[in-house]
Amino acid sequence: MTTSNSPMPPITTDVNAGPLAQLQDIKLPDPISAMPIAPGYWIIAALIITLLAWFSFKLYKKYQHHAPRRMALAMLNQYDINDDDFAANVNSLLKRTAMTYLPRQHLAKLNGQPWFAWLDTRLPSKHQQQMGELLVKRHQASGLSIQDKQQLLLLARAWLSSTQAFSDHTLITTKVQEA
Repeated sequence: MTTSNSPMPPITTDVNAGPLAQLQDIKLPDPISAMPIAPGYWIIAALIITLLAWFSFKLYKKYQHHAPRRMALAMLNQYDINDDDFAANVNSLLKRTAMTYLPRQHLAKLNGQPWFAWLDTRLPSKHQQQMGELLVKRHQASGLSIQDKQQLLLLARAWLSSTQAFSDHTLITTKVQEA
């Protein structure tokens, strides 16, 4: 059965012919165009791909930015809590980690109470003022007890786990208050 685009033949009105004889072939629609999809869809697809690429890039940069903290956490978990130098190692690890994020000239000279105050800026308020007390005990004759070392380990983990940005501003204001 073929279809043609020619006009339909005239309908005969033969009374003796049945209704089936009067039926015409079904006219099929024109074939679908081979033209590409509309430009709006290409624009939307390009926009979605661009947004996905940008979002993926941001996630990757964030992952890279936090790599030193993750590495420091892994190193912290390898430290022996029974070692006499545990507190000194933790202090050194925290300072090295901080120096990967902030300028060395601001952070390297920080010691004692200004250092402890800066460490507290990254801890939750309920844990502030504790790390400094524990790190000071490392220089005392009695040293840190095993409970103190466990508390220092928990505080150091909390400090390293914090995703709060490292603030150079607090370093500068601490130095101004020192002078």
